Amino acid sequence: MKVLWIVNMVLPELAEHLGVQTSPSGTWMIDLSNKIAADDNIELAVACVFGNEFKRIEHNQKIYYLLPGGGKQLLFYNKNFSTYWEQIEKDFCPDLVHIHGTEYSHSISYMRRFPEKKYLLTIQGIISKIAEKNDGELTFWQKLRYRTLFDNLHFKGMFESKLLMKKNSKYEKEIISRCSYATGRTDWDKFFMQSVNKELKYFRVNYNLRDEFYKSDKWSMENIDRHTIYASNSPQTPFKGGHIALKALAIVKEKYPDVKMRILSAKDADGNIKVRVGYSKYCHKLIGKFALKDNLEFLPRQNAEGVINVMKTSHLCVIPSSMENASATLREAMHIGTPCLASYRGGMTHLLKDGISGFFFDFNEHEYLAGRIIELFENDDLAVKFSKNAIKDAETMHDRVKNIKDMIDVYNKIVLE
Repeated sequence: MKVLWIVNMVLPELAEHLGVQTSPSGTWMIDLSNKIAADDNIELAVACVFGNEFKRIEHNQKIYYLLPGGGKQLLFYNKNFSTYWEQIEKDFCPDLVHIHGTEYSHSISYMRRFPEKKYLLTIQGIISKIAEKNDGELTFWQKLRYRTLFDNLHFKGMFESKLLMKKNSKYEKEIISRCSYATGRTDWDKFFMQSVNKELKYFRVNYNLRDEFYKSDKWSMENIDRHTIYASNSPQTPFKGGHIALKALAIVKEKYPDVKMRILSAKDADGNIKVRVGYSKYCHKLIGKFALKDNLEFLPRQNAEGVINVMKTSHLCVIPSSMENASATLREAMHIGTPCLASYRGGMTHLLKDGISGFFFDFNEHEYLAGRIIELFENDDLAVKFSKNAIKDAETMHDRVKNIKDMIDVYNKIVLE
């Protein structure tokens, strides 16, 4: 069986082979691609957009195709990609095309050129729904007031970002409509996709985490830095809810002046959030307003070991997004056992059990979030309970043997159908 993956990023092993950097997202594809490529009955090829020329590279039991382009070209439909898809079709001729994610439109040119192929979609975030909450529910005047020169020169402000995402949601719906099969992780993504394509056959397939998470020790109350909160959200992206976390931190600080929030973000020479876009300017304003500078710890980009260490030493983890499907941060933190608080949005409701393996709060209810943080700071037994129950659920979801078998079973069903 020949399977072609169409992905949105250069997979880490290829990036290392080429000596380039790649996106920190999509980490669940690493183990899946390696295990599928190792199956004697499957030949795997992976296609992505990268660089200035078309390339075919054989590496680690896979064939990689690099289509020239990238950057803004991925945000708009590019009919020129069809030429490269024709070369791939001639060279590889897959029995199944597996599309990973609907964020970009390069897969559509393949689907339009070869409509008769069998297509499987694995949804990641749902662009159509994220577009509705992309501005983090900030008001019109807040978005206008905090615009920066960079926003104006590069059209990358909160207004433009939301409009672009709404525009690209039409590509997402076309991808879903053209696929006969899909895999997902939550009821939320299932029901959304089936609302677009009534004939879609949906398979529940959970994903594996990075190898380091299976080898790591678990979170333990004895090894944490007390009153530390891991909130990986970027202050560059409003729908990730950084402003909600900061407002909650201000309330928690009144009772616990030593509280620290760890955030993955670049900082300037003065130790503040590096201001570039309007949203980071807004977060910078909140930090000054609530005098939070000494309560924030900015972390650079982390590899798997770095993320694990941060999670293991944090008192708890907060995921305050205005919309998510199945947050990678939440799933990784649950597997490590870090007690989690997540906004009651999208597919995250399928992962945690409120009051059993974590706490939910409604996005924008920063006062409620603050109260739950304080509750966990004061109740070690509850934190340990959440940790143990989350680990149990996460280890079931991320059973690396079952998940690979489930995906291969899906491949076989589709090809034989």
